[in-house]
Amino acid sequence: MQWQRPLLAAALATALGLTACTTVPPKLPVGEDARIAIQLAPDEAEHLRLGMRRYLESIQGIVEALPRGKMSMVASSARQSGMVMVQDLPISVVTKLPPEFILMSLDTHQKFEALSRSASTDGTRGGALKELRDILANCTACHTMYRLSP
Repeated sequence: MQWQRPLLAAALATALGLTACTTVPPKLPVGEDARIAIQLAPDEAEHLRLGMRRYLESIQGIVEALPRGKMSMVASSARQSGMVMVQDLPISVVTKLPPEFILMSLDTHQKFEALSRSASTDGTRGGALKELRDILANCTACHTMYRLSP
């Protein structure tokens, strides 16, 4: 069943006509929180927060490895936030998430996977930084557009 979760999310996005992911965050008025509230049970919200912390741990590992030219460490750090994370997401959470959020999340995991693959093969530090930039653009866009609601 775990291997079906990414397929379910992709099928849901396709059924809703969502075929592209945008990383351009909307501009919000200063002082207003117009982000879309995502309402989850406390344990489900904690699961999402743990995932975001794993993103940060991966990014920290990547940033620590790049100046030292340790591309194998870049690859292993990126892999931790790749598609393997999607397997851990309970289906009960997936059904409560906005489809655009799911798309952005899948895109982020795929970007981590791509960084891991390129760092494992012939990737350069400059290329890894560009891929990391795109990952962080997704993080920024997501936090600009969504918030967990108590």
